[in-house]
Formats: sequence, structure tokens, C-alpha cells
Amino acid sequence: MSEAVTGIGITLGVLAFAGIIVAIVACTKCFKCVQEKEVIIIERCGKYKTTLVPGIHCIVPFCDAPRTYTHRFFMTRQNGSVELVNRANQEKVSTQNEVLDFPAQTVITRDNACVSLDAILQYRVTNPMKMMYTTTNLPLVLSKILQAAMRNVAGMLDVDQIIEDTAALDRVSGQIDAVAARWGVRVEMVKVQRVEAGPLKAVLEKKKNADLTNKEMIIQAKAKKQTTVIESEGHRDRMIREAEGNAAQTISVARGQAQAIINDATAEAANIKEIAASVKAFGENPTQYLLAVKYIDALKEICKMKKTEIRFMPSQLAYVQTVQQLGVNTIMPPTLKR
Repeated sequence: MSEAVTGIGITLGVLAFAGIIVAIVACTKCFKCVQEKEVIIIERCGKYKTTLVPGIHCIVPFCDAPRTYTHRFFMTRQNGSVELVNRANQEKVSTQNEVLDFPAQTVITRDNACVSLDAILQYRVTNPMKMMYTTTNLPLVLSKILQAAMRNVAGMLDVDQIIEDTAALDRVSGQIDAVAARWGVRVEMVKVQRVEAGPLKAVLEKKKNADLTNKEMIIQAKAKKQTTVIESEGHRDRMIREAEGNAAQTISVARGQAQAIINDATAEAANIKEIAASVKAFGENPTQYLLAVKYIDALKEICKMKKTEIRFMPSQLAYVQTVQQLGVNTIMPPTLKR
């Protein structure tokens, strides 16, 4: 009898423990805590039921279950190594911006050059429900589409265009975004981190150095030309200023000389008026007096001239001397004979 009671007690204990385990599992299945920038897709009996937003939610255990997904892809780490990323049985879908650094890929340019491109892709899930039911292994799908788009765009560019201006590859972002929009995913950005040209690197470096040398020569020529133009303009302005100064000086001197002549003439006219008035007061002819003064002044100037010979003779012989100079024979008047 006691053994039967003991067996019943053990059975009840096992059942109680199993009930507790079931209750704990039910509570775990019943309550879901969703953090910010995350969602959970809930299915009921294998069919989409609802999308859980951030917060605490209660679902029907054993009937409702989160839909899980698995992401498996290759990613390049900061040290340059390639690592396989495996995210299996994930329930929460992140709506934040995700950055994928895929391994470098080799593309062929328009001029048949092999170039290795290392690109990163940034995307964001805008419609988790559509993403969950339309894609499988989203990062791997994005990496394949990125490879195809990069090869397509690089095939339309030359190798020097890709190396010197990686912005030409930004159009890849729009092409991938147009495809990913059907999956509820938005591609925010595609950027090329590094471009490896392999054996062409030395050739491209020489070409780049030559371009830099040409640009430097052009810049120096432009600077020299600008300096020459500035110096020429300065010389021209200086000549103009000097000419204007000389013209102004000449005008000032001419005006001064004209004013001096006017002043001298005015003074002489006043002197003549005073002399004429004085001479007239003594009953003499002012005109004869002034002519005599001018004659004396003229004689003074003549006497000062070089190679001038001065002879004194009586006034009576002045006429005879003049006539002789004209080639006429003359006879001395009797009154002059002694």
C-alpha cells in the first residue's frame, strides 16, 4: 500500500514539474518584448497575422509564432580578411540603416582593363513584412545585384575615369534601389572604397604625374601671364599719370607765363601812361620821347652783340656814309672842309 502511495506521489510530482515547465514555456511564448527600431512578424498557423512594433505584446502560444529568417553571406572585416556571416533563425527585423562591406570584385572596363573594386552598400528595411515574404537571404541577394550593377556601369567607363572619379559609379545606387524597392528595402548609398588596378597601377601613376606636371606648368604660365598683365597695366597707368602730370605742369607754366606777360604789359602800359603824362607836362611830344628811349635800348643790345664794330662820326657825315655803303659816289660839302 505504501509503495502504491509513493508511486502516485512521484507521478504527481513529475506531472507538477512538467506543468511548471509547460507554464514557463507558455509564458515565454505568450509575451514578446520588441525594442526600438525593431519589428517581429507574427504568423498564426503558418499564415501572416500581424507585425509587432516596439513594446510588450501578448500572443497566443502554440498558435502564434514569429517568422524567422536566416542571413548567410561573406563580409570583409577591417583587417582585410573575408569572413562568413551566419545569422540563423532570427526573429527580430531591424529597421535601422545596415552597412554591408562585401569582398572586392573584379570588373572589366570599356578599354578592356581589369580593375578590382571594393564597395560598400547601405540599406534600410522599409517594409519588414514584404521583405520577409519576398526574399531569402537578403544580404546575399543584394551582393549579387551589386556585382552585376558594378560590372554593368564599369563596362561603360575607362579605367582612368573609374580611378580618378569614383563618383561616376554612384549611379549604381539608383539601379539597385529600383530593384530592392520591390522587396520593401531602400538602398541608401553605394560607395567605392578602393580601386586596385594591378599591373596598370604604375602606368596610371605615370599618367597622373604627367597630368599633374602639365597642370603645374599651366598654373605657372597663367600666374606669369597674370603678373605680366598686372605689371603692364601698372606701367600704363604710371605713364598716363606722368603724362597727365606733365600736361598739368605745362598748362600751369603756360598760364603763369601768360599771366606774367599780362602783368608786364599792364605795368609797361601804366609806365608809358605816367611817362607820357610827365613829358606832356613839359610841352614835349610823348611819342618821340618813347621812340628815343626804345632806340637807346636797341642800341644797348646791339652794342652787346659779338663782332659788332662801333664808330663815332659827326651827324653831318651819317648821310654820306650811308650813301657810300649803297655804292654812290659822294662829294664832301664845302662847309666841312678845313
